[in-house]
Amino acid sequence: MPSSMSKPSFISQREDCQRRSTSSTDVAQLELIPSRKPSAAVDKDHVRRLPSLRRAINYSLSLADMDPKEAYGPLDMDKAIWSRIVNGGMSFPADSLPKLKSVTGNEAAIYWLATACGYDIRPLRTELEEQLEAERARATELERQNVLMRELLTGRRNG
Repeated sequence: MPSSMSKPSFISQREDCQRRSTSSTDVAQLELIPSRKPSAAVDKDHVRRLPSLRRAINYSLSLADMDPKEAYGPLDMDKAIWSRIVNGGMSFPADSLPKLKSVTGNEAAIYWLATACGYDIRPLRTELEEQLEAERARATELERQNVLMRELLTGRRNG
């Protein structure tokens, strides 16, 4: 190679040709994710009339304004398996119902399963809610006793 032909001046091995990434926080990245509107309320009478879990899942997806094709990714399911589930060739795995609830934002499929087995469902109460209910019962009893004592003291107790 003749010495008159040297390396082009625009390529230098000492320079870093890659552009530095912009520094962004995870929160800034989360803002780029489109947010879904909340799911519509579940019509429990309609869910009771549905003939199958597959139809309840489709109803759940429709309440969330989701196309069935949008669901297999968030549910961590294979596309082919999800297609069989949607078309009725395969059953929906029961252990995926909580994930379906979080993806759709409603409990239509869980409610259908409970009613199909003859049960009604209600959310579990937290320890704080149980304490609140006990305190309300105690306050009601104290108020009843207080009214009784006032009536006895004023002599207005009929009975």
